[in-house]
Amino acid sequence: MIVYHFTHDKHQTIAALLHDIATPVFAHVIDFMYHDYIHQETTENLTEEMIQKSLELQSIFEYYHIDSDKVMNYHDYPIADNDTPQLSADRLEYTLSNAVYYKIMTKEEIGNIYKHVQVNDSKDELIFDDFKIARLFTQVMLKCSLCYTSDENRYCMEYLARLMRLAINLHVCSYDDLYTTETQVIQKLISHSLTKELYENYTHFHKVLRSSFPQTGYLKVNAKKRYINPIVNHQRILDIDSKLNALVQEYLSDNFERYIKAI
Repeated sequence: MIVYHFTHDKHQTIAALLHDIATPVFAHVIDFMYHDYIHQETTENLTEEMIQKSLELQSIFEYYHIDSDKVMNYHDYPIADNDTPQLSADRLEYTLSNAVYYKIMTKEEIGNIYKHVQVNDSKDELIFDDFKIARLFTQVMLKCSLCYTSDENRYCMEYLARLMRLAINLHVCSYDDLYTTETQVIQKLISHSLTKELYENYTHFHKVLRSSFPQTGYLKVNAKKRYINPIVNHQRILDIDSKLNALVQEYLSDNFERYIKAI
């Protein structure tokens, strides 16, 4: 609905609505399972196929005169998705929703941020009309990004990715199971003695240990760094606010050259 709010274009809106249709169970964990740590896009590979094969969707498209070819790839529409570090509807949505989930902001506070979002003149990027709001959004973005790539998050995603890879190799789960539900997959994991033990270990993690050198059970895990440098007053916020820029650069400079283990 963010895309519709800013474009009033039905094809862009539907492309944005369906862009996660191929997301498997455990979401980006499956990117890790495929060793796609940096781009985290392998989970999008089946999007076009799923849309094409859905008789229900094709019927809806026909009824509302929607050209299915125009809704296959939301990357075609820069308001929906554009290149980092620009602000798009997708980045706006997951930043604000995660800010609520992580209890960084309230729904009322993100509603106030949303009121200050506009489309730029070339209609290829979302921008802010207020400096304080742009700075606040960027601060919130950084807090969320630090959560996405935290040692805790990276280790748990890699652990679960390895567990899913093992489960498939042992025929406990199939690739088709990735497109059922997490509850169903978990039931399969706990039906086998080895995967059950590993999954139950996963559910009891409460602390991450760190080491500068390899040790048994420790992992070195890379990850995609998500960040946004929005425009306000015809400039990118990080070109205006040097202190905020320093914090973002510190985040971006983390090379994850450490070994981590959860217990």
